[in-house]
Amino acid sequence: MPSKSPRDSRQAARLLEPGPVVLVTAQFRSQPNVMTAAWVIPLSLDPPRVGVAIHPSRFTHELVTRGELFVLNVPTLELIDAVHRCGIVSGREFDKFLQAGLHPVDALAVDVPVIEECAAHIECGLVERLTLGDHDLFVGEVLAVSADDELFTDRWQISDDSPLIHHVALDLYAGLSRPYTARPEREEDEED
Repeated sequence: MPSKSPRDSRQAARLLEPGPVVLVTAQFRSQPNVMTAAWVIPLSLDPPRVGVAIHPSRFTHELVTRGELFVLNVPTLELIDAVHRCGIVSGREFDKFLQAGLHPVDALAVDVPVIEECAAHIECGLVERLTLGDHDLFVGEVLAVSADDELFTDRWQISDDSPLIHHVALDLYAGLSRPYTARPEREEDEED
């Protein structure tokens, strides 16, 4: 496995851009779980905070509510089958780590496992839970960040074969095809 290094907690927002699918890990009383989530958002740089929307019927919702900790793990395309599996199997009925072939390992700062195979991890302490409709937004203060040295420097290294996963709908996922650089605004053409 490539080496991962601790990062400044303000890098959490950049880890979430351009909005990759994450695997949320949570634990309460030594019972861990993992859940696929596409609704994640950077919320603040100072203090560093991120959010994840979770439906109240999900087992992870219960674990985050009770344990008040969670981790956003950023998987790569090579984990696409595991990512999908973690989104369709219930943690109340199955050990999703085992079902998906993922390996939980100790986190840097929280008592919730991170997923060894993932490219990055954002470890959070629960600050607030907001009910915003059919999902609750869990607001986490970023306590530790780590990322794969080859895939993330101060931003994701996007290439023609970028490994980040984006959820399109149901069982359809996508990767980024290539990076684009914004062009400076063009000055209005001068009239002759």
